[in-house]
Amino acid sequence: MRHTFITILTILFALSVSAQDYRIELKVDGLKDSTIQMGYYFGEKTLLADTATMNSNGVAVFKGDSLLPRGMYFIILPNNYFELLITDNQQFSISTTLENANKDLVFKNSPENTEFTKYRTFLAEKQNVMGKLQQRAQAQKESGGEIDKVLLDSISLVDNMVKSMWNSTIQANPGTLLAEIINTLKPIDFPDFNISDDQPNADSLRWVTSIRYNQEHYFDNVNFSEAGLIRTPFFQSRIDNYFDRVLIPIADTVIKYADPIIKRAQANEDMYRFIVGHLFSKFSNSSIMGMDAAFVHVAENYFLSGKAPWITDETKAKIANRVADLKPNLIGETAPNLKMKDIAGSLRELSKVNAKVTVIYFWEPSCSHCKVTTPKLRDIYEKYKSKGFNVFAVYTQGEQDKWKEYTEKNDLKWINVWDPMRITNYHKLYDIYSTPVLYVLDKDKKIIAKRIGIESLERFIEQEIGE
Repeated sequence: MRHTFITILTILFALSVSAQDYRIELKVDGLKDSTIQMGYYFGEKTLLADTATMNSNGVAVFKGDSLLPRGMYFIILPNNYFELLITDNQQFSISTTLENANKDLVFKNSPENTEFTKYRTFLAEKQNVMGKLQQRAQAQKESGGEIDKVLLDSISLVDNMVKSMWNSTIQANPGTLLAEIINTLKPIDFPDFNISDDQPNADSLRWVTSIRYNQEHYFDNVNFSEAGLIRTPFFQSRIDNYFDRVLIPIADTVIKYADPIIKRAQANEDMYRFIVGHLFSKFSNSSIMGMDAAFVHVAENYFLSGKAPWITDETKAKIANRVADLKPNLIGETAPNLKMKDIAGSLRELSKVNAKVTVIYFWEPSCSHCKVTTPKLRDIYEKYKSKGFNVFAVYTQGEQDKWKEYTEKNDLKWINVWDPMRITNYHKLYDIYSTPVLYVLDKDKKIIAKRIGIESLERFIEQEIGE
């Protein structure tokens, strides 16, 4: 279940712009009497910025009484579109043709867009050449032979030409949005780690060292004070790639590296809102077990601490409630103790269950998924009960006769308990809003896994029992 309040993190993104105007004139040969749209990128979304009517001479004017936010925009034509940069200079003109919109693109009074077009044209040409060279290399590889040295040299030459174009464009356009875009897309340069071949496991050591270096320096080229990067089609994916692939997806590691990024983003208010909001949403919706700890960290340290003044009190209260639901049952925390009556009416206590591994199983007989999970869990219980495994099964409904009948009929001999009046508040302590739910506890009743599928359970049992 995804909590709908998380959508707040498209987050009231109020953009502050100065009280100037913009005027962008567009002439398209081969097109007239049409409505033209200009949009922009925002994370993974494309949003509408403005519309303009093209007259009988093929001229349209986008205009407004306040500046557009900096970023990468696009103008949509019939069956085509082209991209442009919106920076501080927003008084310029564009001409092109309907037939070859990108190839015939010319900007007037916008040197940065002229450079952007030149850069993109060069890059497209080299990508086309590189694609063909790589196809040839792949064909040679698949044929079982070695890749021809001349071909390898050609690939290296094209690669060096692209890198040279990156560097020359950045040097020729210092401090511009174009330079920051290229810097953001450039891979970092790895130093020579001075690991000699005669060192033990030299290759493995180089690999591990390069991974760690990448984790520490992945964003070295990124200027987090440039809010225009938010409105590009790649910036959010760069952030996501870092947390999904570069870092080990463990909450403690993610938290360690998230805070410095957020700190760098504080150089620009819009960037800060975007980064904090995106990470909040990303961690809250993560399918990776334990990542809710990263969500709680961001929520507490930025949204509930007063460092997100743009959110409403109502939203803040919803975030606080969600944090309260998650904090007691985070991975690594001691499981909240439960005192409940069993079928015979005797009081049973979770903390007093003597086992190397304890599963808390929230379930009810009529639940369709429970009907699949319960017999599988019973088989696992029978397999491991003599080795220090037990189940504390919490029936979540109030029909005692049906519960008793089901447990007897299906030979469920583990600890069967219930709390029909929810006096223990188990549904809040363990964030139970559906069934079935499995929590796995170690011998000290610390949570080592939560909300896992029954197919994954034996792996955790084997790890803890150690047999």
